[in-house]
Amino acid sequence: MKNERKRGVVCNTVFVMVAISLGVLSFGLSGCSRKPVDAVLVGERPVIFPDYREVTIPVNIAPLNFRVEEEDMRRCYISLEGENGDVLEYAGGNSIRIRPKAWKKLLAGNVGKSISVNVFTQSTGSGWNAWQPFKMYVSRDSIDSHLVYRLIEPGYEKWHIVGIYQRDLESFEEKPVIKNDMVGYNCMNCHAFCGGDPGRMMFHMRAANGGTYIVSDGNVQKLSTKTDQTISNLTYPYWHPSGKYIATSVNDIKQFFHAVKGKKMEVFDLESDVVVYDVEKKAILSAASVITKDAYETFPSFSPGGEWLYYCVAPALAMPASYDSIRYAICRVAFDVDKGRIGSLVDTVVCGDIHSASFPRISPDGRFLMYTETAYGQFPIWHKDAEIRMIDLKSNQQIDMSVVNSDDTESYHSWSTNSRWTVVSSRRDNGVYTLPYIAHIDEQGNPSKPFMLPQENPDMYDYFLYSYNLPELVNGEVTVSPYAIQDVALNGEAEQVVFITYPQMKTR
Repeated sequence: MKNERKRGVVCNTVFVMVAISLGVLSFGLSGCSRKPVDAVLVGERPVIFPDYREVTIPVNIAPLNFRVEEEDMRRCYISLEGENGDVLEYAGGNSIRIRPKAWKKLLAGNVGKSISVNVFTQSTGSGWNAWQPFKMYVSRDSIDSHLVYRLIEPGYEKWHIVGIYQRDLESFEEKPVIKNDMVGYNCMNCHAFCGGDPGRMMFHMRAANGGTYIVSDGNVQKLSTKTDQTISNLTYPYWHPSGKYIATSVNDIKQFFHAVKGKKMEVFDLESDVVVYDVEKKAILSAASVITKDAYETFPSFSPGGEWLYYCVAPALAMPASYDSIRYAICRVAFDVDKGRIGSLVDTVVCGDIHSASFPRISPDGRFLMYTETAYGQFPIWHKDAEIRMIDLKSNQQIDMSVVNSDDTESYHSWSTNSRWTVVSSRRDNGVYTLPYIAHIDEQGNPSKPFMLPQENPDMYDYFLYSYNLPELVNGEVTVSPYAIQDVALNGEAEQVVFITYPQMKTR
């Protein structure tokens, strides 16, 4: 359950779990060389953090290190037993770190099977308790090797230390893509990749050294994207699968703060439109269907084949007076990749009459549309009611996503390139910090229980005071050097893009 975690139950003694043959030997504290006997059976599963009980995991994920959070616990014994007979054993304090080579071997030997986790604990002055075992299911589906995110303090008045980082999901290695202490302590945001390609990305810098930065095959461009015909600089981007275009919104973004308990702030648009940026021509392309004065358009994305442009849209209301009345639908228009033209006929995919929808993301196989639903507005990060929704585009039916959601905010999400995994931004742990959770999605769209991004030290989330913003899965390491980006930011001139209006393509 969401509130089972007990903070402060941390033991300084750490032992590393090792692989053994079944029933031979274990390593740990003296007198605890094998599974405890005469333990009292407990009819409950143990409380652990992170909660990795009954989760489905990729075969290539880093070790799921955790700690046992039973009160007054003096020591514990833990075994991970694969269906193929492999066993990892541990004895010691409550913080469990698994040796990576042993973990990798255990997963590889149990692909498509499960690993049973047995936990025994001993409290001060008492005997052993044997908790109900739980399982981890090893999927045949691998996950993309890297996750890219922005680390930012969870405040909202100003930024201080901000950076875009990449994490190797097969290990615990984290590297910066770019940090703002290298480029004048500015704000940087909205990183996006073309089809999960780490060699083709973009992001924005604001304030000092401001501009939109596009990285392609190691080359870094710095662009000035505000034109006389657009509301603002480019804002929320999404690459066309061809790599020729980037759909993006332009927004006049405002915020205000609540004075009531339980609510912090609201982010809203005074105006917003959707445009398409031509990467080769360095031009913003536009059509009347997505630039209107009587509607707010935002958060665009392309279908995997590139023939449809999806976006969120709501009737223009007086803001901020109507902040809690505005509801966004998800619509789509046809897109001609050869001509770079947007269609005129708008289809509504998700209605915005009762709830509000944002962040439309279609799985790379084209089967599922995932989005965020909230009571109102298009920026759900501060809405506790925000949840993940998903539609099977083949049957046009909603899929039950309750296992993915919690009592707190679920907001941003991204797909793996094989369409079998999603990473969801959630505040379920403490209501303040946004953390990434990974969930398996099978071929029929059935989701599994999400699990928190594993860390080498399971206590890290207690003292790491940053939120993980915009987690994006990519299928390799971002190899452009932070210093190459720094050089362009500090020494390069921003090239001005142009705006082109064209007749819309005729549809149907």
